[in-house]
Amino acid sequence: MNEKKQNNLYKILRDISEFMGIARITVLALQGLIVSIKELKCERVEIGALLGEFIDIIRESEPKVIPLIHLLENFKDEIKKYDESDTVNLEEVRTQAIRILTDKIEIFKSNARKVTERGLDYVRDDDVIIVHSASSVVTNILVRASEVRNHNFKVIVLEHNVNRTRQLIQALEKAGIEYEVVRAYNLDHYIKQATKMFVGALTVTSDRKIVAPAGSAGAISLCHVNNVAVHLFVNTLHFSYRRSMDQHIYQSREEMQTAGFKYSLSTHSHCLVDLDLIDHVITESGEMSKSVSSEYMP
Repeated sequence: MNEKKQNNLYKILRDISEFMGIARITVLALQGLIVSIKELKCERVEIGALLGEFIDIIRESEPKVIPLIHLLENFKDEIKKYDESDTVNLEEVRTQAIRILTDKIEIFKSNARKVTERGLDYVRDDDVIIVHSASSVVTNILVRASEVRNHNFKVIVLEHNVNRTRQLIQALEKAGIEYEVVRAYNLDHYIKQATKMFVGALTVTSDRKIVAPAGSAGAISLCHVNNVAVHLFVNTLHFSYRRSMDQHIYQSREEMQTAGFKYSLSTHSHCLVDLDLIDHVITESGEMSKSVSSEYMP
């Protein structure tokens, strides 16, 4: 795949994850790979190289989609014994690849469900919970806390972008959860009524940073200085053994013009937030120490 096609793929991943969230794009990408393997027409000796090329390209996505990378790297290790066997034909490699990828999807979904169930213990009656973006795990926790445990609480929705804000509002309305939508830069007017903040993350890095939706850093910092506990809910497949500067945070530049004045506007796709600003880190195994180490890496 040439550089132009790779950049187009990375843009598609960013656009879809911005609209659907990182959990959904991870599952969608694996499902798409299964479909591609089913339809792939190649010689027996080519399939391993083609799969390897796809995985190498995904490894360099901007930003890095860490849960997808982990699952694909594990897949590569597991399919290797079939691909390198002289007694396994193309159809058997194809069958095994589909089986392994299907298992990876279920592992990811299972972990996500467990994080949601763990998260229910952090919702209380009369809570006022700040939510910055429609993280799927945070949304699921709020909805299930209302529907399953019948908790009565309010959500302060910080406007992120039109699509993600709409998705969150629709989920809250369907569950009958009280909410108020405010500008993220106006959070200071609401911070005193908040009891906690719930966040998700694209990645938790080895140098104790979280890669979160753009704008998260300001809201989390404001909560920190006002002693509003910030809860991070994250599947451990989002943990990276790489440092924050290796996450390929996408930076765009746009030429702006207003009243005859021109300037270049630089924008990063995600924030980097110190883990020290997070009060509670909850994974599928429960609350963990904030001292991130290799023992938490998949």
